[in-house]
Parts: sequence; structure tokens; C-alpha cells
Amino acid sequence: MVTAGPSALKAGPAAGGAAEARARGAVCVVLHDVCPSHWAACRRVLAAAEACALDAGVRLPVTLLVVPHLHGGPALPPDYLHWLRQMAVQGHELVLHGLTHRDDGPPPRRVGAWLLRRHYTAGEGEFAALPPSQALQRMQAARHWARAHRLPMRGFVAPAWLMGPGSQGAACEAGFRHTCTLNRVIALPQGRSLHAPSFVFSTRSVWRRVLSVAWNRLLAWRVGVLPLQRLELHPHDADHPAVRRCWEGLLQQALRHRTPLRLGEAAELARRHGQDVGGFVHQT
Repeated sequence: MVTAGPSALKAGPAAGGAAEARARGAVCVVLHDVCPSHWAACRRVLAAAEACALDAGVRLPVTLLVVPHLHGGPALPPDYLHWLRQMAVQGHELVLHGLTHRDDGPPPRRVGAWLLRRHYTAGEGEFAALPPSQALQRMQAARHWARAHRLPMRGFVAPAWLMGPGSQGAACEAGFRHTCTLNRVIALPQGRSLHAPSFVFSTRSVWRRVLSVAWNRLLAWRVGVLPLQRLELHPHDADHPAVRRCWEGLLQQALRHRTPLRLGEAAELARRHGQDVGGFVHQT
């Protein structure tokens, strides 16, 4: 777990607040696909992130994107649910990450959509092609699941950040307070957003890992002056040495100069200081 003793560490985001985050810049660390089958891998990522935070002398709150039923998975172990509740008690943020994380929407009709939904996301963009009514139904089911298990969740992030037309309205209707895309953090229901490109890695093959490392090093140079950075990690990002070295270096650099925030806190910055983009921007 990403925790640290209070006596030796600098104040966390609650003490610094929005003013410090705006002055210093902020960084969000987000862990995707949290579920029982990825639990051990998720804890490896969290342990590596904790080591970076300890080295920087700060507390690091992490946003955990929780999938209720990954690919229609079985019932959840009680010890896993207890761990999620403890993470929330310790100050980390729990956010709903779809319902099944499986794209079973209408088949793509265009080549671009096919590449996006079947190749880029490997068939996991659950909300990429759902009409608003079905998107709302799944979001409400996910919220019911969270309440039934006493898990506080005010935010929603679609798998692969892909939301079809009308899905932001569905997220508002379902009662969520924030969401994000690959490049923006969005406060709901206002729709105000901050431009915040994500550092994200793909580990499914060697060539993906090589390109991910190269791309994120370039992105670090391009977004270094932006007020908000996002490090979006996945369960196996601690299992490949080159990928791990890259994101650990990015995180260590960020923690030396930026205030760590949960995604919900970043959304509050968007609510107060972001731009009104006039509606949801699909895929970005």
C-alpha cells in the first residue's frame, strides 16, 4: 500500500490545497484495472510507487480504478474488498472503471473504429459504442455494486477512456462528480476541464513496450510545463524492467517539484480554473 509514516514526511495534498497545487504544479498517479485477478500485480505497482514517494519524502495518494466484474469475473474475495476499504480509509481514492471492462457494443463499421476498439484496446473499450441509455444502465449498476460493498466512489473513468456520444451526460445522470479522457480531467456536471495528457504504457508485446518508453520520454519533454501531469499505470507496469525504470523516473522527477493529487482533487482544480469545452470531446 502507498502509505508512509507522518512524522518523517512532508504534508500531503490536504495540507497544501489547491493553491499549492496551482503554484507548484500537480501530478496524479492513477492505477487502472484494479480487480481480484490483478490484485498481486497491482500491489507490486503500488509498492514501487511507494518507494518513489519515500525517496522524495512525500505522501502519495493514489487513485484506484476499480472494475466490479472484470470480463464478467466471479464474486469478489472478502479480503480483497477489505483491502479496498482500507485503501480508502488511508486516503487513497476509489473510482469506478466501467462494469465489466469488455466491449460488447455494436460492431464497428469503420476501419478507424475497428482499429481503435479491436487493436488499440484489445476489445476492452466497454463504453466506446454504447448508446446513452445502455451507458447509464451500466453506470448505475456499477454505482449500486459500489454502495452494496460500502466502497466510496464519486468518479467514473471509462475503460481505455473511450466514451460514446452522450456518455458524459449519462455519467452526470448517474451522479458521478468527475471523469477523464486520455488528455483531459473533467469536472461534472459542469463539464469544465483541464488539459492533462497522460503518461501511459502498453506492455502486451516487446514492440509496444519499446515504443511506450520512447513516447513517454518525448511526452515528458513536451508537457513538463503544464500545470497537471497524469501517470496512468496498469497492473503489469512493474513487471517489465525498462517500463518500470521509465515511469519510476517520471514519478520521482514529478514528486520533487509537484504536489501529488487524487483524480477527484484534480477535477476540483478543473471545476475552479478549467475551461468550458462546451460538451464532451470523444476519445480525447
